[in-house]
Amino acid sequence: MATLTIATSFLADYARLENRLQRRLRDLVTKFAQMTPAELGKQKGINLEPFNGSADPRSRTIRITDNHRGIVLDVGDGEHFVLTRVCTHDEAERWMANNTFKINATTNALELMDTTAIEAEAAVVQEQADPAGDRLFAHRRERDFAGLGVTDEVVPTLMVLTSEDQLEGLLGLLPPAQAEAVIALTGHDEVDAIYRELAGAIHGEVDTDDVVAALEAPASQAAFHVVDGQDELADILAQPLEMWRIFLHPSQRQLAYRDSYSGPARVTGGAGTGKTVVAIHRAKALAERLESPLGKPILFTTFTRNLAQAIENDLRALDPAALSRVDVINVDRLAFALVREAEGRDPKVAQDDFCRKTAEDIVFEAGIDDEYSGSFLVNEWEQVVLANDCRSRADYFAVGRAGRGIPLNRRRRAVVWKAIDELERRLDQDGRRTHLQLATAAAGYLGPRTTKPYEHVVVDEAQDLHEAQWRLLRAVVAEAPDDMFIVGDSHQRIYDRRSSLSKVGIKVVGRSAKLKLNYRTTHEIMAWSLAMLGTHDGVTADDLDGGKDEHTFAGYHSLRSGPEPVLAGFTTRKQMLDELVEQVRGWIDEGVDPMAIGVAARTNWQVEAAKDALDAAGLTTCLLPQRDLPNQPGVRLGTMHRMKGLEYERVAISDADDDSVPATWAMTDRDDDEVQHVSDLELEKCLLYVAATRARDGLYITWSGTPSRFLG
Repeated sequence: MATLTIATSFLADYARLENRLQRRLRDLVTKFAQMTPAELGKQKGINLEPFNGSADPRSRTIRITDNHRGIVLDVGDGEHFVLTRVCTHDEAERWMANNTFKINATTNALELMDTTAIEAEAAVVQEQADPAGDRLFAHRRERDFAGLGVTDEVVPTLMVLTSEDQLEGLLGLLPPAQAEAVIALTGHDEVDAIYRELAGAIHGEVDTDDVVAALEAPASQAAFHVVDGQDELADILAQPLEMWRIFLHPSQRQLAYRDSYSGPARVTGGAGTGKTVVAIHRAKALAERLESPLGKPILFTTFTRNLAQAIENDLRALDPAALSRVDVINVDRLAFALVREAEGRDPKVAQDDFCRKTAEDIVFEAGIDDEYSGSFLVNEWEQVVLANDCRSRADYFAVGRAGRGIPLNRRRRAVVWKAIDELERRLDQDGRRTHLQLATAAAGYLGPRTTKPYEHVVVDEAQDLHEAQWRLLRAVVAEAPDDMFIVGDSHQRIYDRRSSLSKVGIKVVGRSAKLKLNYRTTHEIMAWSLAMLGTHDGVTADDLDGGKDEHTFAGYHSLRSGPEPVLAGFTTRKQMLDELVEQVRGWIDEGVDPMAIGVAARTNWQVEAAKDALDAAGLTTCLLPQRDLPNQPGVRLGTMHRMKGLEYERVAISDADDDSVPATWAMTDRDDDEVQHVSDLELEKCLLYVAATRARDGLYITWSGTPSRFLG
């Protein structure tokens, strides 16, 4: 039987084919995989042919139709073949004439290279370099590039570049691992550390003629996958866009499938770097190692319910058997379930609106509403009292209030405590508790128990969790190796939470890593989103444990390229919605699946208005969230909050005016509390960043009237 390897480039081409061609190619590839070496040697039935003008004598084509060809690497042993591309006849001829397969002598990666194009671009870039400017790689030596497998032809050019922008043309032509190496070298990490991220560990000499060994090398596994039998082949071709299931970057694979961590581990990284993918693979790895488990000993949790649902769907797609061992539930539902189990009845939940109305009544009745608003009281309660687990007036007086805008001396703190105490009393009198109170109660019930509910805990979107929720998660699992695996990005924090893991007893020192390669968005969308996010009013992102986290060029990048985001303003909302419809219709006319289009807005009524406009134009739509969402046809619509954790080929953001983004109703007045105002502004900007970075290939932002201040 033939052994097939599938390249990511092949699956991307396959996914773009119309159904008729997909069926033809699927049948052909299935037949190919079933053939014996003797049948392959006779070229029986699949038209595996060399091309006279091929730059690489090992390249072959497979005839799909009169106008379409598959491009295959014939390893040369009569049974191993690499499915590389699917093109029209003319595109295939051009590709074969220019591209060669090479094994990188340093990283052992199988690479595809158009050397002529690389050399031509290097010459152009070198001419553009300013000889008097500060060199981008002045801190590096040519041997640093060689030590990471960067092709010799471009190193002299790289050494004279003076800006990151000059790199862009070359990065798009270099093999991905080489492009990553070049980007990493703009920073100051040691070459050995960069090598480990890109290629893992290689022992001994690299045989540059052994393609089969190269395909098994860690550095190749982000782009090539050796298919394990007919069932896996059918599964891969049935879901060609779900590449995250089988293709992992070496840095991702090392984190997800590491044998063991000595304690809690933390992974950070910008939007689109695959943090959730790593977390899902880690859950799979942990599930596979369990011996005769009882129940579901692994907890996979996150902040929102709809994201937990998406994670459950993805885990099912990766490994259906793992779901029998993994409990996927958001943190609020976890707390609710544990309290119900302990108390024997469903707890009554106090919603945010109820708490704020109660707090407003309290400050008014106490005659302190000229100094403190109900919102301030609730924020002080959540961010100081509940965050520090204060159980008494003495506890409250003893804790710090760093980051709170309104200073409180002892007299004023006594006044505020009395109001908070009254808030808790009224909630208790009504039999209600907030989600954070339920988390505190659940942690309290678990504290004395020697047997914990779970053996392992995996946490996604860690930046959105409150200290009370972290204490609960610490309580559901005993301290042990592999007890907690945590992923998050504070640049995507859209709720007012600023927890420090170490302060709630979760020690990650020595077990932290950062993912740097953005797989989702193009460079253009990523660069625009980061520029929009920026740093304002002294606010900086944290690393979830009290340190700073900055997205530098070397520390966060995308190798994909595409069109610049489109920003369009209009005089009236009708004009804006009409053009939104035309934009979405245009994407569909280009061949984009409506299910791969996301439309976001800040509020529910704005989402409904966009839905009404699309529906009136005859376009099928589907509101988020929806339990049967994966199978529901239509353009996806939801608030920016609902878009969290999702991704789409194209994204449109509607109503990005300055009254909606930032939402004036969600902002604390600067005169009331300047620090809280700045924090609210940061959350609103992060929310726009989250919505924008859901887009893979195209981003459209529109508004009527005055544009959002975040748009420049």
